[in-house]
Amino acid sequence: MALLDSLLIAGAAIVLWSLLLYVLQKRGLLERRGLAPSPPPAGPFLMWKTLRGRQLIDRLARPKRFWRLFGDIAIVLVALTMLGTTALLAWEATLVQNAAIRNNPPSPETLLGLPGINPIIPLGYGILGLAVAIILHEFSHGILSRVANIKIRSLGLIFLIFPIGAFVEPDEDELRALPRRERGRLYAVGPATNVLLAVLFATLFSTLILTSVAPVHDGVGIVGFTTNSPAGTAGMQANTVITSINNTPVHTYNEFVAALGAVLPNATVPIQAYDPATRTFSNFSVATQWNPTTKRALLGIYAFDVSTDYYHPLTNPDKFGGVTRAILAYISLPFSGYSPIDEPATHFYQIQGPAALIPASLFWLFANALYWLFWLNLMLGATNALPAVPLDGGYLFKDGIEGLVSRLRKGIPTEQRDRIVRGVSYTFAFLILGLVLWQLIGPRI
Repeated sequence: MALLDSLLIAGAAIVLWSLLLYVLQKRGLLERRGLAPSPPPAGPFLMWKTLRGRQLIDRLARPKRFWRLFGDIAIVLVALTMLGTTALLAWEATLVQNAAIRNNPPSPETLLGLPGINPIIPLGYGILGLAVAIILHEFSHGILSRVANIKIRSLGLIFLIFPIGAFVEPDEDELRALPRRERGRLYAVGPATNVLLAVLFATLFSTLILTSVAPVHDGVGIVGFTTNSPAGTAGMQANTVITSINNTPVHTYNEFVAALGAVLPNATVPIQAYDPATRTFSNFSVATQWNPTTKRALLGIYAFDVSTDYYHPLTNPDKFGGVTRAILAYISLPFSGYSPIDEPATHFYQIQGPAALIPASLFWLFANALYWLFWLNLMLGATNALPAVPLDGGYLFKDGIEGLVSRLRKGIPTEQRDRIVRGVSYTFAFLILGLVLWQLIGPRI
């Protein structure tokens, strides 16, 4: 119900915004300021076109040798990202019939990277992350356009109530006339910039910031209690950390599971918990319940693994089953409840070292912003690298197929070559679309 209410509010806001654009457009108040609804006459997107900023792009494009080298690296990086992202989509397509996914299929809004629509992306962090990712993405296209001596007709911002992106508009005729390699650099540099920014922000988040964070105490945190919870009935409190079960010390989540597994059916066991607010330990006698399915005692709590390994998983990849799974776990933090790092998670961590001088609220704000800058840059870069027109990767893939056909079938008529290239490009575009839609349809059939 809460999700439906959010969608209705967002829909109503967009309708009112579109009506406002329509009225302003009819009265001629937008065009004189370089503003235009897209699509006309009522949007919902509002584009602000300007010539300002072209001189800045020209100055940034002056070290042309550097940018050409960067463009060549970008082609390789986007090709690898294209392969990796396509393989990931194909792998996810094989999982949709999994019982866990069928019981909780993804909703359509989770596939949209829009703050306020996608329930996983926080509105404030989402707007910041998308704005930075799209502006730098488009600026990099603009720089490579000038490196290739292509005229920039305009640049500007795109609004959907809030600023949600930017654009650089190169001369299309000059772009089509470019040699294939130079055009490839121009297409590749946008997604590559996002991927490299994602690596930068992830490094800052995991090293500079999260190395200053430690658990308030080893153990397992209590986020909340189930209905008729044995632990709640015994007087245990949320936001405390279980440190021992049945006189067995608990330092990690795995030790917590093992200690519970050793409890006999329906036994009453002593449990010790640490309270970060008072820095004291308390002892409780909990009459556990027995779960005949899992063959394990139940405390009736929502447990939280207080380990910080989730935030820098490459330091202990074995915990996640290897480097690849560690990276996927890091990317999946928003889905597993570990990002943004907000209440109640912040109750289980303490800030140490020089960072402790920063007010806790400001520290967590900065940490979360870095993570979402990483996440949204990665999502934008990976999505744009897919081999599907009109994405950057789609155009790069199309040019690559054209070059391959020209090399393998020398002397082929242009019309026949173009027909083959279009066929292959559209086939991959529909394949990518099918893989995405299958994540919604597959679990429901």
